[in-house]
Amino acid sequence: MITKDIEIVKSIFELLQSGIVEDYDAFRYEAEVCDGYMVEEITIEKNGMVNEQPQTDFNGAVLYRLIKELKACAALRGENWSSFVMSYDVGGQVKTNFVYL
Repeated sequence: MITKDIEIVKSIFELLQSGIVEDYDAFRYEAEVCDGYMVEEITIEKNGMVNEQPQTDFNGAVLYRLIKELKACAALRGENWSSFVMSYDVGGQVKTNFVYL
């Protein structure tokens, strides 16, 4: 089951990375998953300047589906998280964190 999670996280990263229109040194994406909707926030950093409303061009419906699928996989293992955070510094590792209820 964890293998499936890794594939979903990779898909989320690829969608975000390719969908951020502006140049960046780092990005941070957070999604709070609620019943029937999702509250999300994406910020980028370039040369020390933070942009909390970067231009993006990705399919929000696909992103929502992937995150719901990730949450469902976690629920099957008895994990109950409410928020998913992904951060990435160009050239570094992708980091993921979960906020549990």
